Amino acid sequence: MSDKKLNEFEKKYRITINDKHITSGEQTESETELMGNLSVQKNGYEIRYMEHTGDMAGTTTKIFVDEPNKVRLTRGGLFQTDLILELKKRHNCCYETPYGTLIMGVYAHRIDSNMNPDGGDLEFSYSLDVGGGEVLENELKISVRKIDNVANS
Repeated sequence: MSDKKLNEFEKKYRITINDKHITSGEQTESETELMGNLSVQKNGYEIRYMEHTGDMAGTTTKIFVDEPNKVRLTRGGLFQTDLILELKKRHNCCYETPYGTLIMGVYAHRIDSNMNPDGGDLEFSYSLDVGGGEVLENELKISVRKIDNVANS
């Protein structure tokens, strides 16, 4: 999705992302809050937003949840990826960065979703490995809340 198209959709939702990463026994956590959109579809829903800070600034992220057990996370921009997280299954996915392309194994341990047109919550945990090597454990908690007046948010 181009930046122009992303700017055209109405950003009516406050999206809060809490993420936790564990590698080599060390844990890092962060929280990001931004504006985006939610569209509920026949067999799932899609969350869309654009990153505005850090290395990911300008990156468009779409998270499609095909309920109850599949999440597809795509990113466009400097960092491009197409991760498929399917409960208790391993997928190989590409992650393109300005420094090169990585092929990663992705295994979803848990997917919990409670979403409706007004918002809700999505939580999932998964493992990433690069070339069958070191494993990175990840947990994301995404809260989506509809806001009535974007100007006052």
